[in-house]
Amino acid sequence: MSPLWFQSLLWTSRVSRLLLAAIFLYAGIVKASASEQFAVALAPFTILPEWSIGVFSQTLPWFEVGAAILILLPRVHRIGSALILFLCLLFTGALSWALANGIIVSCGCFGGDEPPSTAAMQLAILRDIALATLALIALRSPQKPKAAA
Repeated sequence: MSPLWFQSLLWTSRVSRLLLAAIFLYAGIVKASASEQFAVALAPFTILPEWSIGVFSQTLPWFEVGAAILILLPRVHRIGSALILFLCLLFTGALSWALANGIIVSCGCFGGDEPPSTAAMQLAILRDIALATLALIALRSPQKPKAAA
């Protein structure tokens, strides 16, 4: 039988994976079903060239859905975890850059017409850091010990 601390790590990793999968599936599906509105939310981020906003707004949601599915699959969950960690760092960087440059936007992360504000952006950054932490936990989860033969 595995030590209690090991079981706790496995449990924490599984809960992190389920939570991340649910969040990224939801966010991806919401954005995919409203890619034009998501493109409008992306337009103020002057990081992207104007010609790429449409492609990005149609591709990113499916990337999120794919990462969410991968994180649920035991054999490839680390790939899903790494992709979600990358996305969280990307989102944190983009929002931080916009905020530092005085660009106040609605992140469009979960659809809806949230009015843009500094406080909402700061909250989104904190949320993305928390999600990145969960992705790191899932990425670094211990392997289940193999049964002795």
